[in-house]
Amino acid sequence: MGSTLRIALTLCFALISAPLLAASPSALYDNAKRAIAAGNVVPERDLAPLVAILRGPSSEEDLRGAIDKIETLGDASGSSPAAVKHYLLEQSTPLLLKIAETGPSNFARGDAITALRNMGASRAVLEQAATIAEHDKDPYVQSRGEILRNFIKSMPAEGASAQVKSAGGEKEQRAIAALKAKKLGVSADQLRRSSLEGNAADVQALLDAGVNVNSGSGLNDSALYFAVFSGCGAKQGETEGLVNTVNVLLGAGADVKRKDDNGNTILMSAAQMCGPKIVGALAAAGADIKATNGSGMTPLALAFLMHHPDSAEVLIAKGARLTPSQAQMLNASVTDPKGKALIAKATAK
Repeated sequence: MGSTLRIALTLCFALISAPLLAASPSALYDNAKRAIAAGNVVPERDLAPLVAILRGPSSEEDLRGAIDKIETLGDASGSSPAAVKHYLLEQSTPLLLKIAETGPSNFARGDAITALRNMGASRAVLEQAATIAEHDKDPYVQSRGEILRNFIKSMPAEGASAQVKSAGGEKEQRAIAALKAKKLGVSADQLRRSSLEGNAADVQALLDAGVNVNSGSGLNDSALYFAVFSGCGAKQGETEGLVNTVNVLLGAGADVKRKDDNGNTILMSAAQMCGPKIVGALAAAGADIKATNGSGMTPLALAFLMHHPDSAEVLIAKGARLTPSQAQMLNASVTDPKGKALIAKATAK
């Protein structure tokens, strides 16, 4: 190869490579955002350059800028696709932990700790980050550790990011686009909020985008509970939106057998707060109509106690019955003729 050609090729390569090598965190972030918006993000091409800055930043400004942009794209409550969130969390976690321990300034170390929390890292990772912060000599970093400890107390064991899984395909892309147009994040928290509001379309989009229908640490943290207990409670009964929302959640496999610490079930919540459509849907989905909580109450007893005879009628038709002591207790509080007749029917041999 002639020397002239070698020089030309070298200059050409330099011109192509220099912008990439010198790209700022903001420029790399903008590139990644465009790829995500176009639905053709390639993690090794569009996300890895941002992560690479964490390994060898040219300045503290670039380091903090990269942490900020990675945190924004990987926010567990944000609208990025699940594949993006999981890639950034997986690739960045060991680097962020190292920065939390040995970063060039207290602000960089604090940024790394906060990023791990907001990106939905697992409990084990956050415990490690909190310990690092608590052993730091700087009061600001120590304060990040205290905040993190309080956060850990109420978080799911597997971390928020694990509650969203990428299914891939056009359905997921359409769902993410629809949610982004409404400025809604792809997260378990948003699924709970949309369920409470009785917005079945948003709930379906969140499920299509990969949010786990059974995300949450227990009954009271589930989307189904937010629709049934909180939603019906706020609206003083079931609405068409809440009925549709519950049906969407059940169709996606929502767990109807979860119990809280007192043995309460989702059907008990529905019997108290909702109406016959939601009660019937839960029973048809396999909810235990004969379950008894720690206070000795069943769904049927709660329906009578909260003056929902239509719900009680559905449960009786499904085979629910009252014990003589329950019937005696309820007869003292139920005064309407229909309720009295249903109690008699539920206790007949």
